[in-house]
Amino acid sequence: MFSWFSEAFDVTLLATIGLIFLATLVGAYLRARRRDPCLKAFTNYVVTIECTDDKVVWGKLELASSGLELRYTDAVQDENHVESSYIMYADEFSRIEAIYRYTDELDDKTRNRRRNDLQWALHPGPIRRMVRHLRNFISLASESLSEVIGLIIGGLRKPAGRYISETGEVHLRQLGTTVIGSVGGGYDPLLERFIGQKMVFEMMEDDEVHEHVGVFAAYSPDFFEILDVQFPQKQVMSVERERAVVAEQIEATLNGRKLTVANRSDQIVLFQSITADDWKEPVNAVIGGGERIEVDVEHECPCAVLNFRIVRELDMIVPRTRCVVRHRAEFYRPEVLPSIIFDLGVKLRGESKLDVEEEKLRQRLAKNPLAVNVMANLGAILIQQGEYAEARTLLQKAWSMRNSLPDNGRRVQQLLQELERKTADSPKIS
Repeated sequence: MFSWFSEAFDVTLLATIGLIFLATLVGAYLRARRRDPCLKAFTNYVVTIECTDDKVVWGKLELASSGLELRYTDAVQDENHVESSYIMYADEFSRIEAIYRYTDELDDKTRNRRRNDLQWALHPGPIRRMVRHLRNFISLASESLSEVIGLIIGGLRKPAGRYISETGEVHLRQLGTTVIGSVGGGYDPLLERFIGQKMVFEMMEDDEVHEHVGVFAAYSPDFFEILDVQFPQKQVMSVERERAVVAEQIEATLNGRKLTVANRSDQIVLFQSITADDWKEPVNAVIGGGERIEVDVEHECPCAVLNFRIVRELDMIVPRTRCVVRHRAEFYRPEVLPSIIFDLGVKLRGESKLDVEEEKLRQRLAKNPLAVNVMANLGAILIQQGEYAEARTLLQKAWSMRNSLPDNGRRVQQLLQELERKTADSPKIS
C-alpha cells in the first residue's frame, strides 16, 4: 500500500532524522533547565562572591544554565559608566573562591524563606526523597543506561531494524549520553550519607588550609553548599594616638603605649596583631562579647593598624577544588569549637616569613624568659611549623601564667586544644 512512499523516500533516513530531532529537543530542553543545585539554593538571595583574584562583588543572585548575574541593590558609578549588575559566565566559575550568604543581614522575609528552604532541603518529604533517589539511581546507572541505548540503537540498524544509518547512530549515542547526564549527574554514595549532618570541612584560603564546621546541605559536581558556618572574617581598622575609633563591632583607643579594645558584638573576636609602617606586633587575644581588654604596645607610634578575626554566621558555597569534607563534627565538645573557628591552619607556602617571625620571638624570649605573650605567640608559630613538642612546652608554661595575658589565657587554651587535635590519632571527641 505504501510501496510508493518507500520508493520515493528513504525510510531509514527519515527514521534517523526523526529520532535525532526528538533526542535533540529533549537534550536541549534538559540542558536549558539544568542549573547547579548548590547555586540554585542561593537564587534570589543577596550574596557576596569572593574571587581568586581578590575581586569581591555582591548583589541578588539570578542563575541560568550558562552563568549567573548579581543584581546590585544600588547602581554603582564606575570610572566611565554606571553599573547595575555583574555577570559571571559558567566557564568563569573556576575563579570563585567562595560565595557567602550572611544570615545576620537577612530581613524577616528572606529569613523565613531561608528557614523553609532548609526544612525542605534537610528534611524532605516523601515525594522529594523519591525524586532524589531516582536521580541518584539514574546517575549511578548512567554508564549501564548508555550501554542499553547502544544496544537499542544497534538493534534498529541494518539489517535487523533497517531504520538507523551509521551516521545517525553516532549522533544518537552522543545525545543519549547528554540526556542521561542532564537527568542525574554527580551522585556520590559517600557524600550522600553526610547530607544534613554537621561536618568539618578543610578549605583553602589564600596560601593556607583551614578547618570550618557547618551543616552539609548539598553537593554538585563543582560545589559544596554548607550552612550555619561560624566564619572568622578578617577586619582591619586604624587607630590614632589619643583618639578613640568606634566601628560596628569594635571600639579601640590608643593612649601612648596602652591600647584598649572593646568588643561591641555578641560574638567572640580574635585580636590578631598590631602593625605600623616598619613593625608588626602579634597579640593573639580572644575578646568575648561585650568584653574589653588592654594591651601594652611595645612600640610607641602616632597611629597603628589593628587586625581582627570577627565571627560571622553565614551560609556558603565553596568550589570542590578548594574544599574537602573531612569528618563528622556532631560529637565535638562545645568548648572545642572556638578553637576550630580560629584555627591556625596549615601553610602551603611562605615558610621563610614564619622563620623570620620565629627568630624575632626567640630573641625577645631570650631577653625576657618570663614574657608570657611571647611564649604564646612563639608556640603558635611552632604549631604551624609542626614543632609540636616544643610548642606544647611553651603553651603549657604560658597557660600556667595566664593571668598575665590580656585575655587571661583564652587563646592559649584554644591553641592547646588545636595542638591536641593535630597530634591525636583521631579527632578529639567527648
